[in-house]
Amino acid sequence: MQFTGPAEDRAAIRELMETYADAASRIDKAQWLDCWAPDATWTTSHAEVRGHEALSRTWDDLFTRMDAMMFFAMPGAIQVDGDTAKGRCHVREIARIEGKVMKFAARYDDEFIRHDGRWRFARRTYAMNIAE
Repeated sequence: MQFTGPAEDRAAIRELMETYADAASRIDKAQWLDCWAPDATWTTSHAEVRGHEALSRTWDDLFTRMDAMMFFAMPGAIQVDGDTAKGRCHVREIARIEGKVMKFAARYDDEFIRHDGRWRFARRTYAMNIAE
């Protein structure tokens, strides 16, 4: 099943995915970091980082070179089990990095945790499908 668990939790997780996309699009580091649990892990083909401090440094490495970003997210699955959940999110990114426009299509495999009463990312694993 693609979407299972309480509808209210699935809606909150979808909003988390959308908030993450909005923060990336507006290049809003504070809002982006707020999407993550304190000990969250982000895995890409370049690195695996864990915790807010490492996520913050990685943001700085990526986004200080970026002039503009548009990030679109489409959830493909959300499965809630109590205070944890798993999901899949397809993304399309269009960025202007140091004057050059780059386009990416990718997928996130996600794990979520309810932290301080809110859903946050516990783990995001990024797999790029297409780079232009």
